[in-house]
Amino acid sequence: MKRLVKVYFILYIAVLCGCSSSTNGELTGVLGRGKYFEPDPYGMIFVPMGSFLMGPSDQDQAWSQNTGSRTVSVSAFWMDETEITNNEYRQFVYWVRDSIFRRTMANQGIDGFLLEGEDYEELPEEVRPLNYKTKIDVKKNDEHKEVMETFYLPIHERFYGSKEYDTRKFIYEFYWVDMKQAANTRNRYDYQKEEYSGWAMDAQGNKVDVKDRSAFIMKEKIQA
Repeated sequence: MKRLVKVYFILYIAVLCGCSSSTNGELTGVLGRGKYFEPDPYGMIFVPMGSFLMGPSDQDQAWSQNTGSRTVSVSAFWMDETEITNNEYRQFVYWVRDSIFRRTMANQGIDGFLLEGEDYEELPEEVRPLNYKTKIDVKKNDEHKEVMETFYLPIHERFYGSKEYDTRKFIYEFYWVDMKQAANTRNRYDYQKEEYSGWAMDAQGNKVDVKDRSAFIMKEKIQA
């Protein structure tokens, strides 16, 4: 009986220790926060991490000079479940079209298409955030109408003279951060000199000196 009580006592202590809020000095993250689960992107499927054998699979002939097989690992990624539809592409074009119209009007100095405020005064106009609250009115505003008409198809390419937008003119700027170049040891920040060193390649393949973190922001123009 005493042995049974001792076993129950040990189990009770183990349960209390397991439910303890102490981290025992380990890096566990903030306690009490819920678990995070990555949401499934719409219309995409998850391909888990895996590996495959690259190279010849059959037995080579004797004394052959063929390269040997090797195992290649592939990180997990998301991919579209099906090919994009015409209607999905139309939705994308509409989004790109709206931002291009507004950026064009802002570059031509038409009022109301750039956000105002002290936070944006030091930024060049070509990168200042757009004001999407300003409505584009081609019926009452001649400046808006003039800009919109520059994106129509040429007259000789129109079907029965109907005005349609020329998607070849919808060229937008795409930005991303090149984390691989940012993590390169040559681009470390020198805390003694308080400056960066090294170089990086921009999206067009040009070599640029790293003066700050903006050198790792890649910009490329893509046609919708």
